[in-house]
Amino acid sequence: MADLMFPVIDYSRLVSADATIAAGEKDKLFQSFTEVGFIYLKSYVFTDDFMKTIFSHVHKLFDLPEEQKLAIEGGEKSAFRGWFEPVRTASHPESADQKEAFGLGNDADPTRPNHWPEDWPEFRQDCSRFFEECFKMHLEILCALTEKVGLPRETLVPSVQDKDSYTALLYYPETSVESFDRRVRSAPHTDFGTLTLLFNDSVGGLQVRNKQGEWSDAPPIPGHAIVNVADLLSRWFNNRLKSTEHRVVAPTVETRQLADGSVTNVVPARYAIAWFGHPNRDAVIKPLEECIAADYPQQYEAVVAGKHVKERMARLLDEGKLPEKWSDDMHRKAVAA
Repeated sequence: MADLMFPVIDYSRLVSADATIAAGEKDKLFQSFTEVGFIYLKSYVFTDDFMKTIFSHVHKLFDLPEEQKLAIEGGEKSAFRGWFEPVRTASHPESADQKEAFGLGNDADPTRPNHWPEDWPEFRQDCSRFFEECFKMHLEILCALTEKVGLPRETLVPSVQDKDSYTALLYYPETSVESFDRRVRSAPHTDFGTLTLLFNDSVGGLQVRNKQGEWSDAPPIPGHAIVNVADLLSRWFNNRLKSTEHRVVAPTVETRQLADGSVTNVVPARYAIAWFGHPNRDAVIKPLEECIAADYPQQYEAVVAGKHVKERMARLLDEGKLPEKWSDDMHRKAVAA
């Protein structure tokens, strides 16, 4: 299976004060999202030291005793804040994703409080900074894309300014090769909202479905985030920007020698941090008129962003994984945004 090497976008060039440099990077960004839906992003706002620190927090979080994680367990009623382990909550745990997650949102939103571990202020401070800086990068990318269809760069900003976005700290435990006969680390899916910013460790496993419908590896590159288009951004742009299916499977296995001298193969643990951009929960998302033409008719009806995201999160919580394809008729009929 060949690696799928996405185009590399330089964030410092994207936001450059030199209009010519910025324009060239915006062209490359828009083309990448129309063809693949994924990019590698370099020269972003976080230093290497900050990323090392936040990944050390992630390791420490998932190493906590289970009783401490249960104290911050989240669910649908808590707006999916806190710890989440699919095997605990899924209706079919034997086929649920092989992962644990910790969800957090805008820490200034009193209507959806985060579930922070006790006596760990550095964790809260660094995770909150991560959330805010990702939100700013997400705004810059949205503005660049909006400009490319002939609209003022701030057009979509009022629809995302409430910061109804979401950070997921992700842990995929070490496991046996045989466990992948029944479960993957993250089932095939598309993301829910606007843009996803993904920061990986060095362990691979991410795969993206290419134009031919085949799965291709998307290996991590040190110092690069992976950014992809999600469903509601694709809806805004009338499917001109591609929300592409992806999954997490077993990376290259490691051979271990046991105490008795025998040898076994294991799938190493993987850690990642994903920031999921979402519109305001009351935003009505429908294709922009500038993305509709006689030879490219409107492909989507309007949806309320909050309901769309809540329904997809609830499906994940209940089933332990997401469906490969999402359609609007999967919404529960009586759920408020």
